[in-house]
Amino acid sequence: METRSVTSITSLLHRRPTRIALAAAATGGALALFLAQTHPGRLWASLATLPTTSVLAAIAATMAGVMLGAVRWRSLLAAGGVDAGVPRLFAALTIGSAVNNLVPARGGDAVRVESAHQLTGAPRSAVVGTMISERILDGFVLALLVVVGALLEGIGGAFLWIGIVVAGATVLGALVAARFGPRVLRGRLAGLESGLAVFRVPRAVAPALAASAGIWLAEIVMYGALARGFHLGVSFGGILLLVGAGNLALAIPGAAAGLGSFELVTLAGAHGVGAHGPALAAFVLAVHAVIVLPTTVTGALLARIALPKTFRLRDPRPRRPLLPAPVVPARVAVPARVVGVTR
Repeated sequence: METRSVTSITSLLHRRPTRIALAAAATGGALALFLAQTHPGRLWASLATLPTTSVLAAIAATMAGVMLGAVRWRSLLAAGGVDAGVPRLFAALTIGSAVNNLVPARGGDAVRVESAHQLTGAPRSAVVGTMISERILDGFVLALLVVVGALLEGIGGAFLWIGIVVAGATVLGALVAARFGPRVLRGRLAGLESGLAVFRVPRAVAPALAASAGIWLAEIVMYGALARGFHLGVSFGGILLLVGAGNLALAIPGAAAGLGSFELVTLAGAHGVGAHGPALAAFVLAVHAVIVLPTTVTGALLARIALPKTFRLRDPRPRRPLLPAPVVPARVAVPARVVGVTR
């Protein structure tokens, strides 16, 4: 009887409507908890005081980070022998981010893979491999930000240990991909190996890691611009902690755009570094909006470019050659006096 109950619960959890309902409930609960810790009236009033210059600086920093993401993606593909242009990868990257910001469980990653395949001709498995490489590189840099931020702020405990554990796990993942990837990845997984080639090519690791650092440096600039706009007294170490902890929370598959979980984690991190005040919740919402909205709008604008076959910009069917029209000889008029002369 107990076994049947467990089986029925497991089958229920595997159903898509159930997963959607659970994700919606978790998102709603997280948002409710976030709003319960803030004052909605003060929240909107604080948002209204944010200078336009701070918003524009934050958006510029965010889009610069996205462009650096396309540059890094090109180097990851090149390490596996795929040549791709940065503009096309920028379009694929933004359309994937846009869909991720609209659907739960990182459904935009599949759209990103398909877009890169259509635009560059790279095998889908190789594209997936590069996205795994991105997760490893990003996890390492974000973990370092958490560790450095915790040390600068003199905070130990959970923040410091989480950063150390995540950094160690990403380094181990890179070493495993470099040493055992070709041996382990066989059969259907063999295609992932070219996407993880960056960890086997010493000259490719440094540029990819430098681009990753640039991506998150742009994120730090964005956080700093908004913190200054709200007049929050957050130190440089505190900004590092917020960037690292908040984006590690976004990496966990869940609600669309990490709605709810990002707010809670970032707010808790801000309290952990000593940030307080009525503008703190507005700062958290503004940061999330700047992360989500510019890339979503850009991805929507570039959707027809990012998915040409889906939007049928190029007809894959070969066109039939047009047959020339038949030539009809013109009738020659014969003068009346000529008719009947020859007998």
